[in-house]
Amino acid sequence: MSSKIQVKPIFREYIIESDLLKGFPVEIISPRIPEFHFLLAFASEDYVEDPNTKKKVGKGNFRATWDVIKFDPQSIRILKSNYERVKVVISIGGRGSDFPFNPQDKEIWIDNAQKSLKSIITEQYKSPFETLIDGIDINYEHIESNDFAYCIGKVIDYLKTYISGLVVSIAPSHPVLSHYQNLFKANPDRVDWVNYQYYKEKVSTTLEFVNLHKTLIDTFTVQKLLAGFSTNPKDKDNISLEVFVEGSLQLISSASLSGIFVLDAQSSLYYEPAHYPEEKAQKVLTGSN
Repeated sequence: MSSKIQVKPIFREYIIESDLLKGFPVEIISPRIPEFHFLLAFASEDYVEDPNTKKKVGKGNFRATWDVIKFDPQSIRILKSNYERVKVVISIGGRGSDFPFNPQDKEIWIDNAQKSLKSIITEQYKSPFETLIDGIDINYEHIESNDFAYCIGKVIDYLKTYISGLVVSIAPSHPVLSHYQNLFKANPDRVDWVNYQYYKEKVSTTLEFVNLHKTLIDTFTVQKLLAGFSTNPKDKDNISLEVFVEGSLQLISSASLSGIFVLDAQSSLYYEPAHYPEEKAQKVLTGSN
């Protein structure tokens, strides 16, 4: 568990559409971080109501819900031409029970998801010279179907096969951990990163944070497991920035942490100074804290 990490540290930032953000917040990119990912949240699917259960069921047809003007192909092209260490990823799913994973029909869902996501990546964000979208992030916080691992696994396999070099990450949290564990165990070589949402559960002390992370390594491996901090006000009572930073430093000292992600850029604008958690996390990762 404490063996030397074989990957360069990575930092990832979720971008949730907001009028406060004028575009990609490039000022938060540290020149010292080896790899920086912006995650556009979310590509959400269409839902209908099941007449029997009255619950929302998904069709698998994904569409962008971020600001397509601020984060259009031209903006991404300029961003990546100016910052060669930057990748842009689309995150699918959504926050909370309004965006459940609950397919109306699993085989139809798989087919629709494969086609719609491939269309976003290769058609809506196409470029004659380069791949503008570098990956997908699986980020369902509410899962009502036991077909999660099967359906998402099929989508990952399809996209990895037809889109060269695609990066895939998954974003588990405590309430749905078993679903993500099953998905990872079935696709260990096809999942590149694991964004664990520590801010979805009560983590009061540094010791709790460190012990939880080391437990999760047993499933997700030290090379792929990333630790997540949220600047969203509704997550503030679960883990403090102080506990997160101190715990991350301890994990790095034992070679047990490969990277950090923050949710989300718009909420971080309210820190003083703006985007302080992103700046602090990158310093922790690069040893310049």
